[in-house]
Amino acid sequence: MEEMAVAGTVPSTDSNRTGMKSLAVQILTGRWLMVFAAILVMFVAASATSMFGLYSNALKSSLGYDQTTLNLLGFFKDLGANVGVIFGLINEVTPPWVVLSMGAAMSLFGYLVIWLAVSGKIAKPHVWQMCLYICIGSNSQASPPPEL
Repeated sequence: MEEMAVAGTVPSTDSNRTGMKSLAVQILTGRWLMVFAAILVMFVAASATSMFGLYSNALKSSLGYDQTTLNLLGFFKDLGANVGVIFGLINEVTPPWVVLSMGAAMSLFGYLVIWLAVSGKIAKPHVWQMCLYICIGSNSQASPPPEL
């Protein structure tokens, strides 16, 4: 007697597994993952950049900065957020995942070192070092989204 197939179900075969593997490969190497990664990098970096007013008091109290020093840090934060020429040039000669990976690494490095300094886990950095760290962290949002 023949088995009746239930409507809407597909029998499990090797071709289905192969199809699922090719779908997973297509998702992982496709442009939509790059779009998602670009949005994620921009969200994280833009959030940290736009929230400078929230964590500037922590910088001021834990590192002993005055308002003039915070203004200098704010300038370098804005400088990093608005200078994206290097990312644009790199995007012309490399695949989009390289640029997105660089942006994620820069964001992680810049803001992680700032957090380590504020939390006292590392020695208090010089002001020029903090300017460099905040510039690197905020420059990560200048990475262009991948071309579709």
